[in-house]
Amino acid sequence: PDFFHWLGIRRIDRWISMSNLKFDAMAAQGIEIGERVPIPDDRIPADARVEMDAKKAAGYFSGDAPTPTALDETQGRRLEDY
Repeated sequence: PDFFHWLGIRRIDRWISMSNLKFDAMAAQGIEIGERVPIPDDRIPADARVEMDAKKAAGYFSGDAPTPTALDETQGRRLEDY
């Protein structure tokens, strides 16, 4: 929030971030967030899918949280591939 205050920003119309900590800090410092926008799926690299699904399941903002069975379908990189 300090950086946004330094720039004189008091309102953000569209906020793209999964972090509730960032959102809560902005709100606590009086910076109004008009709309929270989930990160579009086409902007998430395939090799980051495991991390992103885990964050959604842990309560990070996504617009929709995966069901526990959906997490079973998520596959990461195989160690043998690297």
